[in-house]
Amino acid sequence: MTTGGAVVAAETTYPTKPVRLVVPYPPGGSLDIIARVLGQKLGVGLGQSVVVENRAGASGAIGTQVVARSAPDGYMLLMGSPTPISILPNISPAVTYDVERDLAPVGMVATGPHVLVVGSRTPASNVKEFVAFAKAQAAPISFGTFLGSPQDLAGYIFARDTGIQLQRVSYRGSGPALNDLASGVIQFMVVELAAALPFLESGHVKAIGIASPKRSAVLPDLPTIDEQGLKGFESSGWFGVLARAGTPDPVLDRLAQEVRRAVSDPEVKEKLASVGVTATSSTREEFAAHLSAERVKWRRAVVEFGIKPSE
Repeated sequence: MTTGGAVVAAETTYPTKPVRLVVPYPPGGSLDIIARVLGQKLGVGLGQSVVVENRAGASGAIGTQVVARSAPDGYMLLMGSPTPISILPNISPAVTYDVERDLAPVGMVATGPHVLVVGSRTPASNVKEFVAFAKAQAAPISFGTFLGSPQDLAGYIFARDTGIQLQRVSYRGSGPALNDLASGVIQFMVVELAAALPFLESGHVKAIGIASPKRSAVLPDLPTIDEQGLKGFESSGWFGVLARAGTPDPVLDRLAQEVRRAVSDPEVKEKLASVGVTATSSTREEFAAHLSAERVKWRRAVVEFGIKPSE
């Protein structure tokens, strides 16, 4: 329990040293990109450096657990996303943290759609051509993903709705998977638009559709999956900051205030939009309600598809 004196001290002095922002995935993925954009502006607001640390492994569980076991003082934060926060605890018994018990929501940062991408040499430029290509293959299409992600579940839904067969290939994050897609090791991914953009711009991968209700301003010529015949197909991600549960409320309030300020900054909004995500701010309470609803939604999806850690 935090004493009254400690709360007052935290309120008046925090932060007195650099703050670490843990990204539980390798460099190059959308969460890493967003964390670095946020961290730069957040550091200005806090008056201390915000150091982004990549702690990858176990589909985001390793980095999340690092923060869940850290000191509750606001000096180690988590850049959170659906997989380790909303989905993985429903799938893997190896997850030892409890999101509600061990982590404190600070605020939402961004939301962004997913895109369906294939290798540049795949003879398909839209969903219909890709489905025809997949059905003509003797073996299932290799599908790069990581356990318990919204993209993972979107792949299951896409395969169910189109009747194609997928061979799941697990990765630690979207960055390594996109590298393998570009080099032809795997054939298909559902991935964050933010992570895919550099590969699309280089021509090493192709997007065949975007999984959002409307087209993206970043890729206005790319049709939605819904437009291409899979009515109602949608997949997107959220990104937000969490701290260790038990962090004094004055520290959480300061962090929430500075996160909202950073996310509302025109330069940050522009940078996030340029990589295909939308700056989305919230209060601590609004973010907590969002996380609660997400856990319920993904628990139902995991049950429907019977996803297990070994898959």
